[in-house]
Amino acid sequence: MSSEVLSILFSVILIVLTVVLTIVGVQLILVLSSFRQAIKRVNNTFDEVEAKFKHLAEPLQNLAGIAAGVKTGVKVFEGLVGVLNKRKTEETDKDE
Repeated sequence: MSSEVLSILFSVILIVLTVVLTIVGVQLILVLSSFRQAIKRVNNTFDEVEAKFKHLAEPLQNLAGIAAGVKTGVKVFEGLVGVLNKRKTEETDKDE
């Protein structure tokens, strides 16, 4: 009799554990699925933010290019003015 009760008890425990583990497995799959969707949303958000930053950075890069061009132009102008001043001083020295 006791082995029969023990066998029934083990069978009940095995069935209960199987049901519990099945429920836990299904819940785990649902949680992982939700986590995957959340990660996709975060990734899409990062992609949008990156696109916005690139969109904002392009005019700044163009502005930096313009500033570098103006700086180079000013240096060339200063060089020309320096050459003209040097020629002018040489001419005044020759005249004297």
